[in-house]
Amino acid sequence: GKIIVNVEDNVTFTIIENFKGESSTEGRVALRTLIDTGLNSKVRLIQVYMQPESIDVLSDTGCRLSDNASFEIVQVFVGRGSLYDGIRTELIGNNSAFTADIGYLGAKKQNIDINLISNHIGKKTNSGIRVDGALKDEASKLFRGSIDFKNGSSGSVGAETENVLLLGEDVRNKTIPLILCAEEDVNGSHGATIGELDDDTLFYFESRGIDREHAENIMARASIDRLSRMTEDEETQNIISDGLKEVL
Repeated sequence: GKIIVNVEDNVTFTIIENFKGESSTEGRVALRTLIDTGLNSKVRLIQVYMQPESIDVLSDTGCRLSDNASFEIVQVFVGRGSLYDGIRTELIGNNSAFTADIGYLGAKKQNIDINLISNHIGKKTNSGIRVDGALKDEASKLFRGSIDFKNGSSGSVGAETENVLLLGEDVRNKTIPLILCAEEDVNGSHGATIGELDDDTLFYFESRGIDREHAENIMARASIDRLSRMTEDEETQNIISDGLKEVL
């Protein structure tokens, strides 16, 4: 399926896409969401993936930004099937801005593959990317985050961070940040934190009667809960809460 959104000038609105599906369905589901923004417009796109184990989702999201426009994407993945996720934003307009907040919880033998590209084309553009997640059982995750400062994008700023919590000996994680630069007057940065629960954190929980498994579940859902609040939509928050209860 394809969804095309053409945004007029000076418009502010939110799009919510919830992927659930029936457990009796098998195979792959593909969806493309394309957004063209007008001048001074502000768009929020919320995508929640809660599909059953029998369904893999292929999601492709693209956005082109005009002058002084902004695009914010919030993604939450607590599904049982795998996710193949592509996001590409073209910051064409001057003073345009892009922010991405992505949270995931991978379990069993799920595969999470995220490829995010932020192309800075206009002057004084800004992008901020944050990815937080946890992997347990035999789940695997690949995140590629690319910030590309094109020639002519002077005064632009781009930053990306990722925090990965590893909750099993058989999980697999790959984090591949990339910054490309064809312009001198820009500022790009990236960072990643990857690891298990440390002894001090485990001791804190155990001293309060919380065993390791429950402590890991609490930490695993922390980033998801943060993004759930960001949706500002009660129905979507209930969907996320129900999905967490099933997975954990």
